Amino acid sequence: MLAGSLAGSGAAVAAPMWPVPEPWPTTAVPQETLAGIPAGSEYVALGDSYSAGYGLSDPTRLPTSACGQSAQDYPHRIAARFGLALKDVTCGGATSADVTSGFQFKGVPPQIRSLSDRTRLVTLTIGGNDADLFGTAASCLAISAKGPVFSGRDAPSCRSTLVSDGVDQLGAKIQSRVALGIADTLAAVKAAAPNARIVFLGYPAIFPDADHTPKGGCFRSALDLGTLTGSFPTNSYPFTNTDVRYLHGVQQELNEVSRTAARAAGVRFVDVFSSTQAHSACATKKPYVSGVSLDGTANLRRIDLQPDALHPNMRGVAYLTKRVAAATRDLAG
Repeated sequence: MLAGSLAGSGAAVAAPMWPVPEPWPTTAVPQETLAGIPAGSEYVALGDSYSAGYGLSDPTRLPTSACGQSAQDYPHRIAARFGLALKDVTCGGATSADVTSGFQFKGVPPQIRSLSDRTRLVTLTIGGNDADLFGTAASCLAISAKGPVFSGRDAPSCRSTLVSDGVDQLGAKIQSRVALGIADTLAAVKAAAPNARIVFLGYPAIFPDADHTPKGGCFRSALDLGTLTGSFPTNSYPFTNTDVRYLHGVQQELNEVSRTAARAAGVRFVDVFSSTQAHSACATKKPYVSGVSLDGTANLRRIDLQPDALHPNMRGVAYLTKRVAAATRDLAG
């Protein structure tokens, strides 16, 4: 469920605290300097797949290969822009608990342990996996714009199984467990990095609002005749019209919960949901989020999502970098 320039100082930049592969080396002369955050200062990137650049090229294999972290992610770009020493511990699938207390993978400590009083900048995107937004979206893939969904026992839509008697199970989870998890995470980050500026980045639009939904709907099938031979369409958008509206509302609710938690914690929240409605995965022109590409067997006994499905593409990561950079400048000014 995802920003005047200052002259570069030309000063030597401290070696990064983690190996940082090309194309975003923090050892380069910074493009900009920040007031109050000297080049070489410690920058720690926390969060899930939307921070990690999941599905993009140039894997860093940090903090472990299973995280799917990419050197193309926005933390690497921010570090290069401002000449900061990057600790990128972002990891696909991370929840709030994985940031604060959990061992997401064997041998990989909670992300928050990377913070200290030396940390000067922290960025994070978190909450989507607490809500299981992406797992839910994956289970909502449909045969047609009117359903049924692949995995719903012929249910016409995901909404039909998640909303009962006016009670939205996913919405209730966001208002309770997810809201609490985000609030606890922001408080823990502030305590662990008392000298850091903190930028909490929301998720770009995956499901558009009504104004940016085509008249005929968004549906683009993930199946075609080639599927019989194990070949699947790329960049599809196999969601019913009902679920596009429903999942847009779920993502909007997550965005508002995140904004509220950030305000209560005194943390800068960067809302990229509102500003990317025209660039959701539904869009066929300049989307910031990739559509769905499947992989599987010809007999359809196994169907998997490609790693980049419903995650920021290169255009999207550039936009996230722009917004994070603008927020970082504001906080440092």
